[in-house]
Amino acid sequence: MTTLQFIFLIIVTSISGIGAASEEFQTHHPIISATLVGIALGDVTTGVMVGAAVELIALGWMTVGAASPPDPALAGTVAAVLAILGHVNVGVAVGIAIPVAVAGQLLQIVQLSTIEVAIVHLGDKFAREGNTRGIGFAHWLTAVPSALRVALPTALVACFASASFAQNMFNGIPKVITGGLQVTAGFLVVVGYAMVLKQINRKDILPFFFIGFLIMTFSHDMTLIALSIVGICFAVIYYLFLDKSAANAGGRKVRSRDGAAAPEASISDASQSASPVAESAVDDGKKLTKSDLMKVFLRTQFYQVSWTYERFQNLCYCYCMVPILKRLYPEKEELSTALTRHMEYFNTNPIMASPVLGVNAAMEESMVHGSGITEEAITSTKVALMGPFAGIGDSVFWGILRPMFAAIAAGIASQGNLMGPIFFFLAFNIIRVFVRYYGLILPYKQGTSFISMFHGGEQKFVKAISVLAYTVIGGLVARWTTINIPVQLYSFVVSGKTVTTTIQDQLNAIMPNLLPLALTFFVYWLLKKKVKPTYIIFGLMFVGVAGYALGILG
Repeated sequence: MTTLQFIFLIIVTSISGIGAASEEFQTHHPIISATLVGIALGDVTTGVMVGAAVELIALGWMTVGAASPPDPALAGTVAAVLAILGHVNVGVAVGIAIPVAVAGQLLQIVQLSTIEVAIVHLGDKFAREGNTRGIGFAHWLTAVPSALRVALPTALVACFASASFAQNMFNGIPKVITGGLQVTAGFLVVVGYAMVLKQINRKDILPFFFIGFLIMTFSHDMTLIALSIVGICFAVIYYLFLDKSAANAGGRKVRSRDGAAAPEASISDASQSASPVAESAVDDGKKLTKSDLMKVFLRTQFYQVSWTYERFQNLCYCYCMVPILKRLYPEKEELSTALTRHMEYFNTNPIMASPVLGVNAAMEESMVHGSGITEEAITSTKVALMGPFAGIGDSVFWGILRPMFAAIAAGIASQGNLMGPIFFFLAFNIIRVFVRYYGLILPYKQGTSFISMFHGGEQKFVKAISVLAYTVIGGLVARWTTINIPVQLYSFVVSGKTVTTTIQDQLNAIMPNLLPLALTFFVYWLLKKKVKPTYIIFGLMFVGVAGYALGILG
């Protein structure tokens, strides 16, 4: 390996590492990451073949909520290096790729819960100062550890290029740590779900959460898309027939930012014209332009780079909203308030964040021009929309489109055909860019129609969307949270076969997914008690490792 090849290797593996964080261009998937390594090292055919082999194993690896899968980027890059430089058989290289991917998963969990959380706190400081450049700096700074997480281990393997080195590197991590963190990854997701419950915080519609939970628990054929459709039906029924609060909306009081009682704004005033922006917008410069929206669109191409385990996509979302907020809030104090508002917790499927950004842009613009939209309405709408879009986006993009395109591409690439990774890259990204662009522009253009749906019943509309969110979140708790207590209680012999009963078996007999449900509300209670999410995450990681070491969790 020449010096130039080594430099190229660092560059392409860094691209794959950043791709693993952003999940936009799919450069982190083995069929792309291994091909890039092949290009850097001068053996494209082997890189493509290795990428195809690893991709078929990684088809089902998908990020849902806070659940990080084994690292496909590191699996692809290391396997390609071993096959090309170490002359390891493709089958052996692929066999080593699996534990390497698990090691990458552990590195990612540590990275997202420590280093990047600290960087996001730096973003909080910049938001309070109204420093938009600082927001951008913090967002892109998080790309550095993501790049190094893949580039450095791959570079080490390239320097030694032997199967034994990679295997020994993984074996050097105590099994109690690796096993414990894998167990922990199964239930870390509840922190995000509990944070959503805390933000929506509507006890009167909480039964819809339990309905979603029960549907997903006892209906194994139910998909998140189907559950979202059920949730939409619940939301429509609730809006049309169940919620009678709109009639009293005008007399309700809310709390302003300083804690004093203030009258709730009426959204009926927002329907004064066909446009959400008053005529004065032309004169005061506070009218969003196509250029502003295009800046948001370009920023979304690396939307999820700054994702963390603490507040998930909060910095990502704020970074994308900066062009909108800079246009609407020229005064630093107002800009600081707006930036801080959008640094709150947010999480959805990254591609489906675009419609939420479009709606929020329209609402921010309307609020600036005295339409009656409130900060609470903007935040509530943002929070309420993220759950349904997460369920739909994860199912469609991660659960259907990406595996489908990857399987086709792997078949094409199995003999070293470069058209395999090219097909995968183009097929997925054409659809992604289309949804990114029109998912942002159309909701913004229809923002007035969206807002006018409130028409004096803003809280009613938000509560109806929250019904949908609660239904989907309840389903996510049931489907994507894994807790297992394999402690044996007793055993008996039936027809000459020994049957063992564990604590988990007994809990499942009472009700499946009882522990995920209980843990979700326990974390919710901790959050209500002002316990920081970071402390909860570290606590759960400790419980996972300790429980695994003691044989309580598995």
